[in-house]
Amino acid sequence: MSSRFGVASIVALIASGTWLSGCIGREIAGAANAWNGAAFSAEMFDPAHPDKPVSRIYLGDGRVRLESEDTSSIGAIVLDPAHGTTLIVNDPAKSYIDAGMFTPLVTIGFAPLMKVLRPAGSGDPCSQWNSAINPFGAFAKNSKNGQVQQWTCKSLGSESVNGRSAQKWAVASNDPNDGPMTIWVDDKLHVLSRSQDKDGTMEMRNIHEGPQPDSLFAPPANYKKISISGLLGGMLGGDSSKSGSGAASFLQKLQGAKPH
Repeated sequence: MSSRFGVASIVALIASGTWLSGCIGREIAGAANAWNGAAFSAEMFDPAHPDKPVSRIYLGDGRVRLESEDTSSIGAIVLDPAHGTTLIVNDPAKSYIDAGMFTPLVTIGFAPLMKVLRPAGSGDPCSQWNSAINPFGAFAKNSKNGQVQQWTCKSLGSESVNGRSAQKWAVASNDPNDGPMTIWVDDKLHVLSRSQDKDGTMEMRNIHEGPQPDSLFAPPANYKKISISGLLGGMLGGDSSKSGSGAASFLQKLQGAKPH
């Protein structure tokens, strides 16, 4: 399990998410429940590399916004399942895509991510993660051993993370390629406030509890709207041997899409 939560990986759900369509009716409710809880905002950063751009998360009222300070990438993705809203914001180009037609698919794809970020309650987080993975077992099997990935957690007591009390857990996976992982779950917000694995460290800082402004989850007033039908048409009609495929191709087309 990676400790990274990148905008690009989430955008990829739109490019490759149609295989989830058969699960829509069953999983939307579970996805919506994945981010219920106290509203907050926070910065996510790598303490071992303080020079790297930070990411920010805004969460509340069943809505989430993830954004990055990396000016070379897309600025943010916004998901509001209750209102059928999915926005991909390109800050460098001052434009955005309203991908609302994909909201049910993106919501389903977000469910495991949100359960990783915010395990429900104060109990064993691995039980929550395993329940999130189970509905996707047919697609989540390890390519080498054919098993659905599962995790086990061992309590290591409590510690403070940037001045906030948290429960510390050692995490092991049945995938030998994963290696050990350690996580800290915030006692009040029940979110991962720190995680460490072989790929590095993710940590939350500057956590602010309370309702988040509605403007964070709406299209920026001074940004141009991009036609998603034209974008997808170009993807489907292009020569994949020249333009590439998957998330990388999608992001390239997104960066170069023309406003209407």
